[in-house]
Amino acid sequence: MMMCNRFSFRTRTLCSLPLLGALLLSGCKFPSPPVVSVTIKSAGGEDEGTAEVDPDDAGVSGYGTLTGRVTFDGTPPNLTPLVNQGDAGVKDSSVCSIEAVPDESLEIDPATKGIGNVVIYLAKPPKYINPDLASAETDVEPAVFDQKGCKFFPHILPVRVDLDQPLVVKSDDGIAHNTHTYPQRNSQFNQAVKANDRDGIPIKYSRAESEPLRVTCDYHSWMKAYHFPIDHPYFAITKPDGTFTIEGLPAGKHEFKVWQERGGLIDRKLEVTINPDETTTIDPAKTTYSPDKFKL
Repeated sequence: MMMCNRFSFRTRTLCSLPLLGALLLSGCKFPSPPVVSVTIKSAGGEDEGTAEVDPDDAGVSGYGTLTGRVTFDGTPPNLTPLVNQGDAGVKDSSVCSIEAVPDESLEIDPATKGIGNVVIYLAKPPKYINPDLASAETDVEPAVFDQKGCKFFPHILPVRVDLDQPLVVKSDDGIAHNTHTYPQRNSQFNQAVKANDRDGIPIKYSRAESEPLRVTCDYHSWMKAYHFPIDHPYFAITKPDGTFTIEGLPAGKHEFKVWQERGGLIDRKLEVTINPDETTTIDPAKTTYSPDKFKL
């Protein structure tokens, strides 16, 4: 009986056509592609079934929504204004003290103890992004960074660098300002903004930052806000009552970061599981933070 032999690349042995035919007639078979199997076991260790998985068809099973509220655990502090109304001692008081400039470093809703202006986000884009959120079919609206009464608006401004979103700095004050950014991964911007400039000055962010970056006015020391260049749609900035919603998340487990101005990264690994076609409301206990997180 003819036996099936292994072929060595070292000896460089070549099969002749007659020998190859004899091998086929003798019943020697070439190996088939492997089949990947997944065996699911219960907590007791017993098999509950075996399912074949195609390695080339391991896509996302769907998309879901995350909702929640970030709250303060304790008595909210009473933060004094950065500029008091009518204070004649501040620079450009005729503009800057027409109204009080509040301290926005920790905004807490008295009724719910919800914390506003908290950023919840994925540290990097997931493998699968909802097609409705991944790109824009038309031009993306510019992000507008404005100032009025010697105060920046909005206090935290996200910028989608994956969509090449433009950013324009404007002013609605009758005095000159300055916009000075402090990024880690992008070029610094430090430029004067003329009085009542409604055309605006463009700022270009080309890379995502690991967390929101500080923005100041060198002419008025109390003016401070944040830009957040990010390269995916999975983020939210909490409303004044602390609530937030993030839509179109791929099903599965995710780790979110939670950032707040005073505390920085108050949570580095907020774990959430998203189910397809469902809204997941995160356990309030997971997003309630004590005063020490905010350096109080």
